[in-house]
Amino acid sequence: MRSMQEKKHTKLILLLLLFSAAVAFVVLYFAVIAKHPAKPDLSKIKIDGVILTETKPLNDFTLTDNKGNAFTKSNLEGQWTMLFFGFTNCGYVCPTTMTALNKMYHSLETDLSKEKLPQVVLVTVDPERDTVTRMNDYVSAFNPEFKGVRGEQANLDQFTKALHITAMKMEASGEGENHYMINHSAEIILINPEGKIQAYLSYPHEANQMSKDYKAILTALS
Repeated sequence: MRSMQEKKHTKLILLLLLFSAAVAFVVLYFAVIAKHPAKPDLSKIKIDGVILTETKPLNDFTLTDNKGNAFTKSNLEGQWTMLFFGFTNCGYVCPTTMTALNKMYHSLETDLSKEKLPQVVLVTVDPERDTVTRMNDYVSAFNPEFKGVRGEQANLDQFTKALHITAMKMEASGEGENHYMINHSAEIILINPEGKIQAYLSYPHEANQMSKDYKAILTALS
């Protein structure tokens, strides 16, 4: 028969093995949690709009910004972006929305660091009349930090379709073929730093509400 000392030694080894296994399990558990953190419950966030519980990626696209530079999918990565689709000849919806976005932006500047401020982009649905220069003059009049984007009709159609934006040219009184208006979607699309669609902010847009909604989403996903 084994001595009491041998039995104690065996029991100690078993305890050490169990302890080592427990430590290994805990380390593995937290490693998995760190690599795959639990997703925040976005359903609890109430905004004036819709938050996507599953973000939607965008395909590559090629447009041009108000400085004449290429504007591609990479320009939507690494920062939050608010996209609004409109045009410079818009009579009411676009200027009031751009004004609200400017007020929202200045409000956010007092609460957030520069890297957390959203990139604000107006995408024209009227590339026939909205040249690079016209877009630059228009967006700069609201805020020099804002960007204006245009593109060839085919590229623009592909981009608007991916974002579920509609735009329809309507006849307007006046002489010449350039006298027309465009009915278009007026929601603001929030793109997350991965370049994916995160939320749609509903029209009409109010500066304080947009600021509140943006900060709520930012806080939940930071």
